[in-house]
Amino acid sequence: MHIRIETESRRGLRIIGEIPDIPLCRIEGYNGIGKTNAIKLLRLCTGAQPFIGNDHSWKTFRSQLKSARVIIKELNGAQEIEWLIDSSRWPNVAEPLGELIGSIRIDGKAARPRDISPLLSVHHVMAADTPVSVLTDRISTAQKRIRAWDVEVGGQRQEEIELALGELQHKITGCTPAQLAHDLTVTAEADKLADSLTRQLEAARERIKLLDKAVEVATQLTQVRGRGPEMDQKIQELAARLESFDEQRQELDGQIAKASTQKHLSEKAEKEFDNAQKHLIRQDKTFRTLRSHLQHLAAAASVEPSDDELTAARSDLSQHLNALLEKLPRIHATPILVNLLNSLIFSLQSAEQEDLGKTILIGADQEGSFWTVTALREAFQHQAELLGEETPSADAEQLTDEIEKTRSRLDAITQAEGVLEELEAAQTSLGKAEYRLRKATQGLPAQTAQTLEDLMQARNALDQESRTVQGDHARLCHARELLGGGKTEEALAAELVQLCREVDVEVARLRGHREKEQVELENLTRREAQASQQSALARRTSEDRVSDVTSTAHFLSESPDIPWLRRAVPEISSLPALSPNKQAEILLKVASVIDRARDTLASTYSSLRGIETAFGRLGTSIAEPDGKRGTETASDRAAKLWLADEVRQWFDSEVVRAALFDGGQDVKLDPDSLQLSWTAADGELNERPLAAFSSGQQAFAYTQAQVANLDKDENAASNRLIALDEFGSFIDAKNMAALAKYLQARQAQAPNDQVLVVLPLEISPSMASLNGSTDERVSALRQRGYFAEAFYL
Repeated sequence: MHIRIETESRRGLRIIGEIPDIPLCRIEGYNGIGKTNAIKLLRLCTGAQPFIGNDHSWKTFRSQLKSARVIIKELNGAQEIEWLIDSSRWPNVAEPLGELIGSIRIDGKAARPRDISPLLSVHHVMAADTPVSVLTDRISTAQKRIRAWDVEVGGQRQEEIELALGELQHKITGCTPAQLAHDLTVTAEADKLADSLTRQLEAARERIKLLDKAVEVATQLTQVRGRGPEMDQKIQELAARLESFDEQRQELDGQIAKASTQKHLSEKAEKEFDNAQKHLIRQDKTFRTLRSHLQHLAAAASVEPSDDELTAARSDLSQHLNALLEKLPRIHATPILVNLLNSLIFSLQSAEQEDLGKTILIGADQEGSFWTVTALREAFQHQAELLGEETPSADAEQLTDEIEKTRSRLDAITQAEGVLEELEAAQTSLGKAEYRLRKATQGLPAQTAQTLEDLMQARNALDQESRTVQGDHARLCHARELLGGGKTEEALAAELVQLCREVDVEVARLRGHREKEQVELENLTRREAQASQQSALARRTSEDRVSDVTSTAHFLSESPDIPWLRRAVPEISSLPALSPNKQAEILLKVASVIDRARDTLASTYSSLRGIETAFGRLGTSIAEPDGKRGTETASDRAAKLWLADEVRQWFDSEVVRAALFDGGQDVKLDPDSLQLSWTAADGELNERPLAAFSSGQQAFAYTQAQVANLDKDENAASNRLIALDEFGSFIDAKNMAALAKYLQARQAQAPNDQVLVVLPLEISPSMASLNGSTDERVSALRQRGYFAEAFYL
């Protein structure tokens, strides 16, 4: 095979450019000229990765080699193989390149890496390799692989798995049977307490209503006994006057009718006068009815029946009603707000007990102010006190009653305003009717007309006085209705006795008992409101808990991301069909499985990192067998057992056993003493420390064994390049001659192998060559720093 290498590199990377077609070839040159790098590049071309376990060297090689062209000719089975290499596509981690090596052509045709394996393989045998060095290197490589995997993949993978497990466990944490049962129990107890207080409150309210009614009747009775007879007498007097006014009005109407019927000039004038008089009577009746109604409405609204007074009263009452309506939600919300503030105050006090009082809890706002834990707690306490003071002595029901009373007054004022408009219209109609009647008298004689005018004036004066008396009567009747509800003293007394019997209270103690029960009602109202709110909160909490359990159960049974969890806990598949309590029981089991998985994950990664550390100690103990030893850990033991198995597999080659153990069998490594033992051909058991396998003789024997091992490969490539590197430093002249003899002898058996013996430069250009080729060596050394020739000694 003839090999030519063209490279473009940076920062001092050197690779020799040619390996001639010499079956047993010796290459000797200056250190750093690129002999070993050429072998490594050829191994990369044939699919191997010589940098495995040494990522640092790989990154250096990759970054310094920009591109390369490798051509190998005169092969068995092909005329030429060509690689065009672009290292920019190579990975950062040392691993076989495969298609990333670059483009390949075999005999001018495009090829792939798998087409190279049957044609060509490159093998690199280091003379420095001894059993001890190889084992130490394997330990170091294993340690580096673990460390690299942990840093680049393992640590991140552990975090990802831990995060995923943590999220699952967090999702399940609030779904345990104990929590669900606790929430359901709390809800049941809260509902029970709220129902009980609601019943008590309803009974207390009914009793307070009876007591209020009894107190009201007692007050009415007292008022009736004090002012009732006087007011009744006054009302009777006013009613008698109104009745007298009606009689006088009828008499005047009769006189007017009699005078008009006697003195009309014509039948038509008489008829017109009669109609005008009847129309006046109707308008007057309408006017008096509306005026009486207005007086009653004004009395109910406690306002004078004038337009200005009604407007002012309606404005004041509207503002008062709005204030009451704004106050009502605060009264209803006060208990839950106070509970919320107290809860926050308790949490902040707990923080203060941990010396966090001066810690800024809320950062500065636009005004530059901020809130510490203590400041926020004090603000909450102040607000809680204000809310407590806002709550009136009467409960929300009393406020509602006041709102209804205010609305009733507003309604009365609204009606009064409407009636006032009707009254003004009726007054206008009445004036027109009077004018019509006066006009109808124009057909009468002067004396008769004067008489009728006097009668009508008398009637108007009577109407005016009647209006005044009617207003007084309406106001006094309304006051009498309020006084005792319009009932007599006997009726009120009987009603009071009946009410006192119903509430089982003596009349003399009625007011004191009512005040006491009113205080109890207010306390019961607040307790019931708080209990109802607590019940609603507990119900929402338990409903949320049930919802969490159900949704978590469906998530675990349906999520495509966690089939592994369903395999670990098969019961998960049946979760959707179960009750929340049963679901919670299985979720508790799932949480336990996840908890164990997290422990196993942490233990596994800890053990892995312990193995990495143990490999380091094991390598040191092999390199320094007499060094100080610490206490053996489980990881140390595992590393030694791994090494013992590696030794068993490595020495399982007949060629290696023949070279190192004279054909011995059953080679073992004691993991404790690091002693090798084997059974000799004569059956004798031999032992030797592992460190004893590090001499030059062992290096020569091991090299022979490695080459012989290659010869046993039944699937070897058609062409092989076998490079024996660094032999000048580890093998003396005697063993070197023996090596040359061995290699020349095997050449006949492997005609398609090209063996390359790489040596450091041992002569200067001025020294005479043993074969008389001094000029060629000198020229080659000066031109490219190395020379190549047939290897023989």
